[in-house]
Amino acid sequence: MTKVKSSLLFTIILFSFLFWIPKLSGQPILQDTSYTISPIQVTASKIRQQAMASVNREWKATQLEKIPAKNLAELLSTEAGIYIKSYGQGSLATSSIRGGSAGHTLILWNGLPIQNPMLGQLDLALLPIQVAESINLTLGSNASMWGSGAIGGVLNMENQADFSKKLHVESSTQLGNFGHFQQQVKLGLGNEKLQSITKFSHQQANNDFYYFLADGLPERQQSNAQLAQQFVGQDLYWKINSQSNLALHFWWQQSDRQIPPTNVQNYSKAHQDDLATRLVLEYKHLKNNGLWNTKVGFFDEHLNYFDDIQLLESRSHFRTYLGEITRQWTLQKNNEFLIGNTHTYIRAWSAGYQENIPTEYKSALFASWKYHGKKLNTQFSLRQEMVNATFVPFIPSFGFDWHIAPTFFLKGKFSRNYRLPTFNDRFWLPGGNPDLLPESGWSQEMTLAYEFKKNKLLLNASLTTYNRIIDNWILWSKQEGQFFWSANNITKVWSRGIEPRMSITHQLKNIKWQLRGGYDYIRSTNQVALENPKMTEGDQLIYTPVHQAFSTLSVEWNRLHIAYQHTFIGSTNGINHLLDAYQVGNVRIQYSGVFKQYRGVLFFNINNIWDANYLVVERRPMPGIHFQGGLSLGKRKKIQN
Repeated sequence: MTKVKSSLLFTIILFSFLFWIPKLSGQPILQDTSYTISPIQVTASKIRQQAMASVNREWKATQLEKIPAKNLAELLSTEAGIYIKSYGQGSLATSSIRGGSAGHTLILWNGLPIQNPMLGQLDLALLPIQVAESINLTLGSNASMWGSGAIGGVLNMENQADFSKKLHVESSTQLGNFGHFQQQVKLGLGNEKLQSITKFSHQQANNDFYYFLADGLPERQQSNAQLAQQFVGQDLYWKINSQSNLALHFWWQQSDRQIPPTNVQNYSKAHQDDLATRLVLEYKHLKNNGLWNTKVGFFDEHLNYFDDIQLLESRSHFRTYLGEITRQWTLQKNNEFLIGNTHTYIRAWSAGYQENIPTEYKSALFASWKYHGKKLNTQFSLRQEMVNATFVPFIPSFGFDWHIAPTFFLKGKFSRNYRLPTFNDRFWLPGGNPDLLPESGWSQEMTLAYEFKKNKLLLNASLTTYNRIIDNWILWSKQEGQFFWSANNITKVWSRGIEPRMSITHQLKNIKWQLRGGYDYIRSTNQVALENPKMTEGDQLIYTPVHQAFSTLSVEWNRLHIAYQHTFIGSTNGINHLLDAYQVGNVRIQYSGVFKQYRGVLFFNINNIWDANYLVVERRPMPGIHFQGGLSLGKRKKIQN
């Protein structure tokens, strides 16, 4: 009853703000930065997705087709310089942003979190780029807007419709080493009122590459590493009128992966099956000079692990129900407001929970105010969330963007962070701890940016520095007197670093070249001395490199596009020993041709062109030089006015 009363109170407060405040403000004037009213569509505000003072990176569909990446793990690693903890080609891949854990990166699909609540993270290798028309990465804390886990960064995949298209057909085929084959099909059909986009992809690979164990020893071939993945997506859009849009998004995906042996094992018979069904219904309506956005979501996922040698079978299953409503409006041109309420209900099943079926109910009220001045812009956001009728810490944030000179900008942000314990942290038997506290703390970041334009030359440069302390960091360990591992709030982590970035673009007649690059210095250290696991105060976290850098040089000449990507990852502490630094280079050659309404793209990728022998995770080898090539064909027909 307490849970219901608290939730009802949240909702009453929310709707009081939604209806009362806009009426007091009279007839506010709309700004393009908030939403666009046109006969074509109603678009949502960027007030959450592009939080002020945050470092953002966005990829549109036209940009993604020039990037040699099949999934989000490869995209983030090569294009954004994010450290990806990969267990090998086709295997588990998770992110570490600014020295955070995998659970500190929040993954969204059309604005709703799709994180696995049992593990608190998501395998980025299972997320194909084809899922979305737009991918947005926001670095730094955004917990006040998005909630638990938005500490290191937020990655949002969005589906979008183009109501000007009548017909849109694309087909892409890709072949490569190690039995790699991928087929993708996209079909768009509709008019100015209705749009349907259907996507299908199939991917398979043997991943039977050769690798070196050590100097003087013969090569060894990877075994039990086959991958098969199918994806089906369906998006339906209905432009009811110039003020209202209705969208339905469906995502079905099945993945079957064998788990290869480590380089100290002779063979493996382990394999994992993943099945995900995701559904989102979204309604946008413009009323009283403000935009309503209502979403409901349903996610059903299975993760099943088998090891025929150890006769091990582990099955897990969870369901998530989500609902969210937001209201946004502008006041006197300079003020932009957003207020929202979200509800989440989760159930999970696993043999590790024995007879228990854990559930979680979350309700949150959040709000944000942006002020746009002549030279200074500010944003203040706050969030109050309940979990099973218990309030979590109040989450505020403040950011500013100051135009200090014609070509210089200064950005700053101060915010609180938190991450809830996972279901496994709380309910796994033995070892789960239902009394765990959320990980929480404060973070600060500052960015100095420079932009120079002259004729056909564009130069962008920035330097970001950040500082973050997280208390009650959750670790699994053997406590005194225990014979099993358990989850406890036993440490504190201090993350700080600098991120220089630079981009130079120059257009000379029909030749366009661009050089982009960045370097990350990351110190993420344990601040509490521990005996088990053995950790000294000041130690760098495992699988968190201190130094990493990335760069991309691309040249476009008429319809030819050539790009070289280079990544450097410094030495990293593993669980048992130090992993050596490594460098990897990739090449993309692409030619595009257009004939009337038809378009073709021929591409060829050379991955790990320098044939580097390296490990990202202990005892998990990575492939040497390998190749991929393919052809994409498409037809587009615009609606005639």
